[in-house]
Amino acid sequence: MQRLASGFFIAFMLAFAPSVGAAAPLRVLTSFLPMEIFTRNVVGDTAGVTVESMLPASMGCPHDYALTPGDMKKIASADLFVANGFGMEEFLGEPVRRANPRIRIVETARAVLPIHGEHGHGEVNPHTWVSPRNAILQVREIEKALSAARPVSAGAFRRNADAYVSRLSALAADFETAAKTFRRRNIVTFHNVFDYLARDLGLTVVGEIETAPGQEPSAGEIRNLTRTIRERKVPAVFSEPQYSPKIAEALAREAGVPVRVLDPVATGSPALTAYETAMRRNLSTLKEALSAR
Repeated sequence: MQRLASGFFIAFMLAFAPSVGAAAPLRVLTSFLPMEIFTRNVVGDTAGVTVESMLPASMGCPHDYALTPGDMKKIASADLFVANGFGMEEFLGEPVRRANPRIRIVETARAVLPIHGEHGHGEVNPHTWVSPRNAILQVREIEKALSAARPVSAGAFRRNADAYVSRLSALAADFETAAKTFRRRNIVTFHNVFDYLARDLGLTVVGEIETAPGQEPSAGEIRNLTRTIRERKVPAVFSEPQYSPKIAEALAREAGVPVRVLDPVATGSPALTAYETAMRRNLSTLKEALSAR
């Protein structure tokens, strides 16, 4: 009887014990919306992996963002921090390390050939993700980081990344096909968000309305931009939905061109297809503005 009870006890303990090789939970924190969308696509429905964004989807680019006590709590409980890098998240480094010395930081833009600029966020333009070709590189960096942090799920991460990269490749190809029909190649943007996409498509950004985030142009700068638009035959002024259109509209009226909206996907829905949806709207906008005579 005692032997039977002992056998029952062992069977009970084995039934409720964790299985050998079971993966520990992986908590992933992303810096802002595009990193969240990319990461969620790679994670998919992999069990035991949670993805959370530090900034809400309505916040926009974390240009000069200061960490809050709530952010520090999120960082402290995360295993992996997926960021863009290239100076976009200026709080990376010591503040994050203080909150969680064991956290792994992934700067996904390190796979991208940088564009160096004279203003904005320092020497390197950090808006890498606003290019489907760059997005593919950044998704692969996320896949590698997730697989290193949780090898047991590497196969799932690879399959999910492959599927997403396939869609992003089709998106990039559609942009490149459309660019062959563009009759105009000089553009004026709200600020230096679209430089990487312009590089992909053979466009030239001949002017920016804001040369630094939140710094409105002077009257003299508006006059110079107006002259540039006329001399370089720029077909439209491109604003962004994250900012007031008033300055862009005033400039466009002065130059005699329309205003069109390009979305850098810095705010909006965190849905798995949100990046593709926004970028396809951008593609339609560019085709309409640049393909006409």
